[in-house]
Amino acid sequence: MAVSSFRRSVLAQMIICGFIALLGPGLWNANNSLGAGGALLPYLRTLIAGTLGWSVYSAALYQNNRFGTEWFVMLGAAVCGISAGLYWAAEGAIILSYPEHAKRGRYLALWLGFKNSGQLIGGAINLGLNATNAKTGKVSWVTLLVFVILQAFALPLAFLLSRPEKTERADGSKIVVEAKTTTKEQLRLLWKAATTRQIGLMLPIFFASWFYWGYASSFLTLYFSVRARALASFLSAISGTIACVFFGFFLDSKRFALKTRIRVGFLLSCGLFTLLWIWVLIIQHEYEATPPKGLDWASPGFGRGFGMFIMLQTIGNMVQNYLYFLIGTIGDGTSELSRGTGLLRGVESWGQCASFGISSSKFSPFYTTVINLVFWTVALIPAVFTIWEVQERKEFSSSSEDSDSLSAEQVGVPPRIAEKIREEA
Repeated sequence: MAVSSFRRSVLAQMIICGFIALLGPGLWNANNSLGAGGALLPYLRTLIAGTLGWSVYSAALYQNNRFGTEWFVMLGAAVCGISAGLYWAAEGAIILSYPEHAKRGRYLALWLGFKNSGQLIGGAINLGLNATNAKTGKVSWVTLLVFVILQAFALPLAFLLSRPEKTERADGSKIVVEAKTTTKEQLRLLWKAATTRQIGLMLPIFFASWFYWGYASSFLTLYFSVRARALASFLSAISGTIACVFFGFFLDSKRFALKTRIRVGFLLSCGLFTLLWIWVLIIQHEYEATPPKGLDWASPGFGRGFGMFIMLQTIGNMVQNYLYFLIGTIGDGTSELSRGTGLLRGVESWGQCASFGISSSKFSPFYTTVINLVFWTVALIPAVFTIWEVQERKEFSSSSEDSDSLSAEQVGVPPRIAEKIREEA
């Protein structure tokens, strides 16, 4: 494959998005694993603007860590929040609408693997710079300075992305981009998507899927040494990546019907996550009775709480992989998927924000765990209705014979997009 051709391939777009995720949210996740602390169309290049906020936030953490500046943290968080909103809308459209249906699960795993690699690299940096710090407290300010420098490289990478109409799928099918519309029309379509039965029933689980992040970050800060927190950041990235890769291949497997993969995938990710919260509740109850301080890898009983955190992060990544895959089966078309993923990322970020708000107060970690378990369990009930209603459909094929014998509607394309495909043909 020629260099120019590869640059236009879906794989190349996923790798570029992966590197941006590694440098941006991946390193941001590494920060939070330490316990430290829009536009709807990809052709609007919102991903470029969306890369700007991560390094600003890390710079604010560095300033606070070294000089105690607090106002910059608030400003950095606001800038990062706005930037991340733009980033997620564009990123979601790319990672879901660019790949063929048959490869969507593994491409999602590739993207999550890159994002987790950011946490892996960040964890390695954290561990290398803080390996001698067996006490509690803050990490070395040099750690955050390295993050600022690395995150700044996300911006130039965004310019390498190919526009959707120029991207080449391996099976020859086109990426259909709907015509530009007014902001008012986009808001109407977004509201319409949010109030459909399929998406509306999923909103609670979107909220609950990242609600655990604030608790997980506080759990490390309260009970573990600096170098143990760095090790947790490093190992959870490895376990999360491996789990998502195998899970992604299962979600794409042609040995099972799509309906079967959706249902079994739900049990493997969301079911295990539910059971895990029972373990979290038991561990947190023990820590509430006798709070440990500065648990280190040489401390007695270190493995119980540490292992629980690793599993929480690992299965949490599987839940993310699953929800993205599920959204990809509900809608087609760049704009439609962008609205779906925008709702997923927006609502889950709202949950994450609420979680950090609770965890940053003096609220009991045990009751925070109870709230997480209740929120998550209640959110599963409406989600089951959408998941069990997913219908089987014929997936896109690279075979010309299949392409000739199947209409656009038969492969699951919405009518208005099918009409555009016929017009182009």
